[in-house]
Amino acid sequence: MIRFLFHGGTREKNSNGSTRDIGIAHNSAFYFAAKNVANDYTDGEKRSIKITTGADMVKKNKCMRPNSILSLDIFSHGTPYSLNFSVNENENCGLVTGWAAKQGLRFHYSSLEDGIYNFSADSRYVSDINFNVFCNEARIQIHGCNTAKGFMPGNTLVEEFSEQIYIANKKKSYVIGHTKKSNPNINGDNTTIKGQDYRHGERSVYYNGKLLRKTTQKGLILHSEIQGLIK
Repeated sequence: MIRFLFHGGTREKNSNGSTRDIGIAHNSAFYFAAKNVANDYTDGEKRSIKITTGADMVKKNKCMRPNSILSLDIFSHGTPYSLNFSVNENENCGLVTGWAAKQGLRFHYSSLEDGIYNFSADSRYVSDINFNVFCNEARIQIHGCNTAKGFMPGNTLVEEFSEQIYIANKKKSYVIGHTKKSNPNINGDNTTIKGQDYRHGERSVYYNGKLLRKTTQKGLILHSEIQGLIK
């Protein structure tokens, strides 16, 4: 059984080819956060993979055997409707909930100064993921900002994930995401580089598109606790 931990996705090069230091720093935080989550998993084969594009993530997922994935953790920048992976400036090659959300995000991020915000051919919809490869009691955690933000029109990213995995007949699977901005400073100013972890602040747990639980619990939310809430 496999536990996938995808981390990174932030652009590390400027348009002129120079190093983008802030992108490298953000990806470093995602990497160490992934290591800390992996350390809390006591079973399964843990595969930590640096994010490239949504297309690559979907491809890696699709090649797995049915019922073989115990969990999926994604550490990247996020919005209520997308995971923002980027290789080129002002272009998203990540995951998005659907066509309407893509148009809204394109409008929101485009400006006279920066130009049109685009989605590359390597971006993917959540529905492109093969959810049949997940086990029946799978855990999906999205560690980026606002992916479970409440009172939004249409499905948020966490709602969409939870509906899609339920449609795939994984009747005890659930999805966890942040209701607000997330950050890696789990211990505030005392957080070390190796101690970075996004599992703090307000998070929501969704099951089949519906809110199951909201919590400010720090660190690991026990799988058994959430299974006890699923009827």
